Amino acid sequence: MPLSVSRFWPIGAPTGVRYLAEGLMNRNWQVTTSTGVFFVKQFLDIDRAQIGLQQEVTSRLAASGLPVPAAMATVDGARLVCTEEGRFAVYPWIAGRHRRGLELTAGQCGELGELLGRVHQALGDLLPPARGVAWKLMGDPASAQELIETLLGRLPPPRSRDAFDELAARVLVERRAMLVELADRRPSDGRPRAGGHVHGDFHALNLLYDDAGTVVAILDWDRLTAGPLAAEVVRAATLLFGFGDERGLDLDRAGRFVAGYQQAFPLPVEDLEGAVWRLWWERLHDFWMPEWRYLRGDESCDHLFPGAAALVVWWTQHYDQVLIALACG
Repeated sequence: MPLSVSRFWPIGAPTGVRYLAEGLMNRNWQVTTSTGVFFVKQFLDIDRAQIGLQQEVTSRLAASGLPVPAAMATVDGARLVCTEEGRFAVYPWIAGRHRRGLELTAGQCGELGELLGRVHQALGDLLPPARGVAWKLMGDPASAQELIETLLGRLPPPRSRDAFDELAARVLVERRAMLVELADRRPSDGRPRAGGHVHGDFHALNLLYDDAGTVVAILDWDRLTAGPLAAEVVRAATLLFGFGDERGLDLDRAGRFVAGYQQAFPLPVEDLEGAVWRLWWERLHDFWMPEWRYLRGDESCDHLFPGAAALVVWWTQHYDQVLIALACG
């Protein structure tokens, strides 16, 4: 981090800087100064208008009592500083730790769902109505089949393959057959009954908990957007409560999460059913981890592939159980 950036905020002189490697989309640091500890964020992949909206919304959410960090004002009253080195913001440091969804008790799963419901309700109160929200249907069979062939062509020769290569070879061939077998289950276009503004990336690494298991911060609002509310609920449940292997999802915890949400901010069951259907279809056609490795040369997310691949198979085999848990809670 350019230490000169800190002079724009009334936080004192830096006495220690620690780079936080967890973030994939931005650069983040823990900065200790003569007055305290702070979180410094360098924005890399969103524009100034989106940053401004994000900072205004998070400031108002924090003022409403939700556990949302608000950007600190500079000595000139701004929340964002733009220099030759980049765009920076400073936040108070919030003590806490990440917890996997599988660490949460049944009660905490419900509380987390209730918190997301309160967030959606607050966003609806703070922002203009999100008009024209439609289901974002991802997953085109023809394009997916073409990508599969491209990725298979990028695999190393059999004798040169590592564990990821072997898994990718098996999964790509398996998925090619599944796409043909399941082609008639493609979701229809249309609009959900409940659209609004959503966090956009609600998962374990964007949540901080205190020692008692209470959420003290919802982090990383860079994906704040308008969309189907049910889509965020269902996506969050699959990200939070996945085993990361052939066991698929912890449907008891996921169901309690959805039930907690529904108590706080009820959504139509048909929206949740539609979200389950569309997310399953999207995952069926999704190969972004091998795509990153073989087409971009980026192996940073290789570790996510085994769990993601196993979930698609498990979800397909247990579709009705997933639908009941995530649509009915």
